[in-house]
Amino acid sequence: MVTDVVSPFPSSSKDTVLSIQSHVVSGYVGNRAATFPLQLLGYEVDVINTVHFSNHTGYGRFKGHKTTPDELQDIFDGLRVNGLLTHSRVLTGYIPGAEALQVIAQEIKSMRHVNPDLCYLLDPVMGDVDRGLYVSPSVVPVYKQMLSLATIITPNQFEIETLTSVPIDSLPALHQALRLLHTEYHIPHVVCSSIPLKANSLAGLALPSPPPSYTQFVPSPTPPWYDALGSDKATDEVLVCFASSWNGGKMRTWAYPLPTIRAAFTGTGDILSAMILGHYSPNVSCPLPHAVSKALSVVQQVLLRTHLHSLSQTTQSQETTHPLSSPLRRSQEARKRELRLVQEQALISNSSEHWPGCEVPWDAIHLRS
Repeated sequence: MVTDVVSPFPSSSKDTVLSIQSHVVSGYVGNRAATFPLQLLGYEVDVINTVHFSNHTGYGRFKGHKTTPDELQDIFDGLRVNGLLTHSRVLTGYIPGAEALQVIAQEIKSMRHVNPDLCYLLDPVMGDVDRGLYVSPSVVPVYKQMLSLATIITPNQFEIETLTSVPIDSLPALHQALRLLHTEYHIPHVVCSSIPLKANSLAGLALPSPPPSYTQFVPSPTPPWYDALGSDKATDEVLVCFASSWNGGKMRTWAYPLPTIRAAFTGTGDILSAMILGHYSPNVSCPLPHAVSKALSVVQQVLLRTHLHSLSQTTQSQETTHPLSSPLRRSQEARKRELRLVQEQALISNSSEHWPGCEVPWDAIHLRS
């Protein structure tokens, strides 16, 4: 129950973030992937944990518990009565149940009522193309109700298709889904974190290559685990991040091609969302592409350096007592690919570089009616 809303909005809350998502004791996903990078950017970060697990589920085995809706409400009530719900920015990620999500939605609605300038980034964590839905199906309609509260949303391909019921298999289909989110749900900014599209469908885009600061770390000759941008085959897929803004009745969208590292990482979307929120400033020209390009520069560098480190660890420990089918072997592999956020903190805090992208020329692309 929401009572005793505290106002006015104090000046001390100018650079404060409330991050509401999962927590693990070991590793870097959810709040563990978001908090430290945001602090490196100078933000005070308060966290509410929606689950408390030993490690992320990619290890195959984990222990812990979910935070109940009543427990979440108690935490919000405690913050409120002490005048502590005065954050200027809110980030939400993995929230496994509909009742818990409803509690959070109501609280964010209340915070926006107190502070209409609240910047809210909603990452609608529901599933992915490979695994499908990994939260309760009852979460989906609640997320749809929450969309209008958000300043920015950061769905992956599966999530944007779930929210819009539009299969994303081409630029016209993407246009249809983005326009629906902007116009029907009134979302100012949408970031599609990763959409694989056929190379021939992207022929009308002047997609740039990764910056030299990134490619200098890619081994030569190009290793089999790395897929560079561009392709000899028109039917090969290119992974692209799209950032779309709606302003003055017009949609502008930017495309950022991404190289592919053939390895499994966890927490990538969590740090990407945190970095987008951290770099977003409504006072700069084209604030969304500014934030997304800086965020991608950090995330892509962290992924590459994490992978190179994991390969060096594999080389140093070729012999293992655990067979490939062993749960401990799976844990070892997952551990080696934990994001190296502490080791790359200088990269995160000094993130002055922008990942190159280009604006999508919608007027020149044949769109579905």
